[in-house]
Amino acid sequence: MATEEDIRAEVAQMGRLAPEQEDVLYNISLKQDELGRQATNLLLSKVEGSPLYQPMIDREYLTYEVFNHGTKHEIASLYVTLKGLRYCIIFADELSKRRKRNAAGAPWGETR
Repeated sequence: MATEEDIRAEVAQMGRLAPEQEDVLYNISLKQDELGRQATNLLLSKVEGSPLYQPMIDREYLTYEVFNHGTKHEIASLYVTLKGLRYCIIFADELSKRRKRNAAGAPWGETR
């Protein structure tokens, strides 16, 4: 299991994920946190080899299960790993500010 120190060492060596990858990882992790281990489902063809998802899978921030219920389309159910959750926690202050809305659903800076 990757510790915070392991993740920081990996980031120092390999760099951070691209901003759009961090946004996707953060959004999926928020969904999992709010709904339990709720998967994000995509077509497998959109995940495997994707420049957006594959690097996160290779670095073990995301994992997936493949489902095919007798159709020609295979579904990848994406889950953020504990390592991915720790990555999001380390950079949460920065990542949360990129979101258009805060946790309450209001635009950032709006007070009522």
